[in-house]
Amino acid sequence: MGYYDGDRGLACGFADAGDAVLAAWQSGPHPNDPLLLPMIYNYRHGIELALKQAIRQAVECLQMARRDHGVPTPSELEAHLKSKQRHRLGPLAEQLAGLLNQLQLGSLPPETMRWLMRLHQLDPSGEAFRYANHLKTDATAVDVVRLASAFREAFDMVHGGVLTMLDVHETHLYEMWEQGMN
Repeated sequence: MGYYDGDRGLACGFADAGDAVLAAWQSGPHPNDPLLLPMIYNYRHGIELALKQAIRQAVECLQMARRDHGVPTPSELEAHLKSKQRHRLGPLAEQLAGLLNQLQLGSLPPETMRWLMRLHQLDPSGEAFRYANHLKTDATAVDVVRLASAFREAFDMVHGGVLTMLDVHETHLYEMWEQGMN
């Protein structure tokens, strides 16, 4: 197996798997409904992993910037993510937004935040798209391509946008630390 880069790489793998399932859905018989939930689950799980990785990196940046008032240790953060946040996208997005504000890096774009909150409402526990009997919907038709596009955009904003911004910020903080300016 190749290099995965932890949850960051795994998140990308799940989003890419969502893309592959979408391609299979588009090339298969229509409607190919059995592929819908696996596609959504892959995108959703990729977003969840990207949010958790961004939270970890934001906490590291806060610690590097010595703005660690009330910032959890790595083990405390992992316990918090596993026991409290679990698979809930809304609280994860809110936690990340708060950390970005503490770092004075802005926040998640409003459209991304709205989409993550709507997704959280559809799947508050993180199990609706994992098991057929957990999904509660009155929908009779779904614009699958539009839905996949929205998932991918939200993923790209967190994975490509926020994580990249945190990488740059972390490098800046490290350079300041090396120069004794922190």
